[in-house]
Amino acid sequence: MSFIAIMMLLLLRNFRVQATSTNIGFVTSPLLHHHRRHSISTASLSTSSHMSWEMITNHQSSKTVKLFKSIHKNKSKRNETGFTIAEGVRLVTDILSDEQSRRLVKRIIVSESILNGQSINEYQQQLEHWLNVVEMESRQSKEAFASGSNTEDAIDPVTINIGTDQVLAACSGTVSTQGVLALMEIPKSLDESIVAKTANESSKPPFYVILDGLQDPGNVGTILRSCAASHVSALVLLPDSCDVWNPKAVRSAMGASFRVPVIELNGRVGALAKA
Repeated sequence: MSFIAIMMLLLLRNFRVQATSTNIGFVTSPLLHHHRRHSISTASLSTSSHMSWEMITNHQSSKTVKLFKSIHKNKSKRNETGFTIAEGVRLVTDILSDEQSRRLVKRIIVSESILNGQSINEYQQQLEHWLNVVEMESRQSKEAFASGSNTEDAIDPVTINIGTDQVLAACSGTVSTQGVLALMEIPKSLDESIVAKTANESSKPPFYVILDGLQDPGNVGTILRSCAASHVSALVLLPDSCDVWNPKAVRSAMGASFRVPVIELNGRVGALAKA
């Protein structure tokens, strides 16, 4: 099925989900509504935690920069490390504001300009707030581990670095750096039997989207956003499809990568038999 056909199908389904007797509304990220409910003034932001964030100044010798660059470029490196990259103030803010996706974050690099208050907007304010939340949670987690009171549901400590413009540019997958990047653990591909069981327990019939040969990361990200809005049961990937954890696809998906169950299948026949 072509990209255009998939999008038309998802839009039609989303139209039906959103239609009411009086109006039809566009779907917006639930995380965005979360931000609006927790609006923060610049004056309330703490800057003391910034002092503990290590500065990266050398974009050529830094091992962290080299790791980010390799994950951007190589699927094999993403598979080897189990990491992907989320980039951009709005995307990283959305990720950090949701506890489930925040648990996947392992390292954050943020630019000096954002922390210095240049061109402050609502999302930059929200980002700094959530960076401080992550710093606080990481400190508590380290203290709990040191005291022996660490629990299974504790959030792993996250390393936050401040980077120069050159460092951010070297780590970025875009022509113009977006000011912040997050190194994230890739969620494990779900077993189709688990997704099927969950779908069967739902009052609505399961709805799957299968990607077969779609190679453009931007299109894959767009489909993921539509899948999230349309409450798709799972996105099924055939072997010759684009890597959904390509940072370009993650950026285009705007957080949907971490909300839509993904099933990666090794065989075309198996996928089609379950569709």
